[in-house]
Amino acid sequence: MTKYETTFILEPGLDEVRVNEEIERVSQWIKDFGGQVTEVQRWGKRRLAYEIGRKRDGIYTLITYEAPGATVRELERRMKLDESIMRVLTVLHVPPDLTRPQVDPEAVAAASEEADE
Repeated sequence: MTKYETTFILEPGLDEVRVNEEIERVSQWIKDFGGQVTEVQRWGKRRLAYEIGRKRDGIYTLITYEAPGATVRELERRMKLDESIMRVLTVLHVPPDLTRPQVDPEAVAAASEEADE
């Protein structure tokens, strides 16, 4: 199974109970398709970069999970049909240690010695 991150934006007018229901619904869909939710981050209400349907704010949530590839397609299809979800984005999960550039200390020292000459 592959690790994915799905970020979605909910309507800003939803109350806390409804937000919890939507997050639980998405988590249950992932489990129904044979996936396993590893983390749910609730980022809360934030200003959008641009208006979506005359709305300036949205409630952001990030779900990290492991699932087969077909899960992503069906999950996004269902989320786009849900009227309380304004936007969805799914990407492959890349651990933070793989995103940092690998620097060789010896190469840095050699380059600084060449620059001094």
